Amino acid sequence: KQWYQRRVPITAGVLEEAITKQCEFILSYHPPIFSSFKRLLQSNAKDRIVMKCIANNISIYSPHTSWDSIDNGVNDWIGSCFDCSLKVPITPTPSVLNAGMGRIITLSTPLPLTKICDILRGHLGIKYLRLGHADQECWARRLKSTNQQYDIIKTIGICAGSGGSLLKGVDTDLYITGEMSHHEVLAVIAEGRSVLLSEHTHTERGFLVSVVKMLHTQVEGRVEFIVSEADCNPIETI
Repeated sequence: KQWYQRRVPITAGVLEEAITKQCEFILSYHPPIFSSFKRLLQSNAKDRIVMKCIANNISIYSPHTSWDSIDNGVNDWIGSCFDCSLKVPITPTPSVLNAGMGRIITLSTPLPLTKICDILRGHLGIKYLRLGHADQECWARRLKSTNQQYDIIKTIGICAGSGGSLLKGVDTDLYITGEMSHHEVLAVIAEGRSVLLSEHTHTERGFLVSVVKMLHTQVEGRVEFIVSEADCNPIETI
């Protein structure tokens, strides 16, 4: 059998690649359709992908929320570039050890924000991050009892993808996520916290390497995994 593995939503180009390479199964982080539907239309691009998969006997599995939640999932992968003394879910899953949405990590040694940025860029394999920089007076007010130095980071809240709602009100020095709205970033800054935005896709795509290694180990060579060459970031910095 030949399985086809990729990380972000299935595009027409990725599907054509899977058909050309005679793949039987697509493992996609995001499902091709998020909302319920009663009919499939050729006029809709996402519907065409689903119909073409059916016509070519290609199955799709999208473990989006479970990968966000599980131990050693995508949020743990984001935080794995930091040496931390404590790691807990933001919203724990009852009765499942170390599982839940998002992560809060406590660094073993506090680091300057600039160093955090360097580490994260290297881990995600990108040149640029967007920074919502904490208001210095609000920072001092938030940490008045500890007198923690400005821009020295001890705790980080992490959410892959779009973290505005999950990270809201989480008591850490820094948030790391893919994207937030303009007003969500303003609220974070006014709380005396900073936020690093890497773009949605960069918080997820790099996890692919870890997934491929895990799958190869589990199936012991009985299945071939092909990482898509057609897959790419839909947004360019120009």
